[in-house]
Amino acid sequence: MKKTIALTLAAAVACIFASCSEKEGVYNPSKKISHIYESSVNIDSHRDSESGIWYHDTVSCPKSPAEDWTWDGDKLTKLTIYEVANVNHKSDIADVINFSYDGKQMTRAEGEDQIMTFEYDGKKLKQAKLFEKDSATTQLIATITFERTDNRVTKLNITGDMEDFMGKGRNLTKVLFRSVLPTVGHADRAVAALAKAADRAAGSKANMTITFNLTWTGDNVSAISANFSGMTMNGKFTFDNKHNPYQKFPFSLTGVADNIGTDFFNQNNTTKSEMTISMPIFGTQTDEETFAYTYSGDWPLTQTATTVDGDEDDGHRSQSTTTRYFEYK
Repeated sequence: MKKTIALTLAAAVACIFASCSEKEGVYNPSKKISHIYESSVNIDSHRDSESGIWYHDTVSCPKSPAEDWTWDGDKLTKLTIYEVANVNHKSDIADVINFSYDGKQMTRAEGEDQIMTFEYDGKKLKQAKLFEKDSATTQLIATITFERTDNRVTKLNITGDMEDFMGKGRNLTKVLFRSVLPTVGHADRAVAALAKAADRAAGSKANMTITFNLTWTGDNVSAISANFSGMTMNGKFTFDNKHNPYQKFPFSLTGVADNIGTDFFNQNNTTKSEMTISMPIFGTQTDEETFAYTYSGDWPLTQTATTVDGDEDDGHRSQSTTTRYFEYK
């Protein structure tokens, strides 16, 4: 899967939700990521209807570079993102994201064709804006605002033009969902449901706002919910007790393929996510993903994400496993 800024831009907002007395938008962990590698195995199984024998197709990608992190002292200045390695074990650069600062606070993340800006009111993030650009123009796609209770963000509001969301900006809509939903699959299904809901909403060119409600348990977001024009989403999450290396990072690129979502909010690392999307007529679907880790002290060295889809009673089952390997400065 090609990893571009378009897959990850809106994730910038997520980890800013942690409650703390420090300035939001300042990312200076005691252990700084220098490289991330990734490998994956996908097993698709089906049962022959006549013989009852199960057949298995396996596709694997070798361990290969996924991200390079460039630091200037305590500031992250650049992220180089790679496509998944091919059969020759080569990785090609997919995008380069450069970061700008006002003092220690991150104010801008810019890649090849998207930009995200961050505006602050003193120590607190006021809003984030997502833009699409080409050689001639830069267009605002969405604005993200925050509502707080006791200094913690409990509502995330994403506002944009309906035409941009569901027309040329449909991929960017997935970006926004991927900032709060735990997996790419969850986000894609949410966007499909949103498109159907949008068809019933008045005014195809009118601005719309989607509100995500966040529930905290300790220092982690344990639940997310949203409702738009009859579509509902509900997520539940559990965590380990180790350091999340992305906490307080205003633009996080981890988990592009598997776990964009709650990791960016939290002090700890997600061990299980369960997301349910429901719509009248179209029904309800629940997806579950589990995460296993190895550690060096209190910091993750590897993260293995596993999803299982399908129903063996119907003769089909698929399992996807992606492992990320962290190196630190």
